[in-house]
This record gives sequence, C-alpha cells and structure tokens, in this order.
Amino acid sequence: MHGMRHYRAFQIDLDGHVFGCINLVCGDDEEAKREAASLVLTHRIELWRLDRRIAQFDLPAEGAHAAAFIR
Repeated sequence: MHGMRHYRAFQIDLDGHVFGCINLVCGDDEEAKREAASLVLTHRIELWRLDRRIAQFDLPAEGAHAAAFIR
C-alpha cells in the first residue's frame, strides 16, 4: 500500500454536529474527494487528512429537505 493516504470523512448533522466518521484510504486528495462526495446522502460530509480540512460536501437542496423528515 505504498503511497496510500488515510483520510476521514466526518458525517455532520443538520445542527452542525459530528455524528459519525468513515475512514478512507486513497491515493491522493482528488480520489478522496470523489469517495467522500459519494457519501453525501442525508447529511453533510467534511473530508479531513490529519489536521487539514480537504473539502466540504453539502446536501443538495432537495436532500436537505428530505433529511429534515428523517431526523
């Protein structure tokens, strides 16, 4: 696994609190962004590597509305 990097995709609820974390192992930041973006279903995702936020993925407008009913 030479050259692979460890990332964390934090699941953020509607109130802005972290409620889960998914560990990702990817070759680079771009691959990690693609993986993290695919996790956006009913909550926001923040992608981190060590102490650096790489990206944030918000819910689409219709997803945010649907998430309110899931809560």
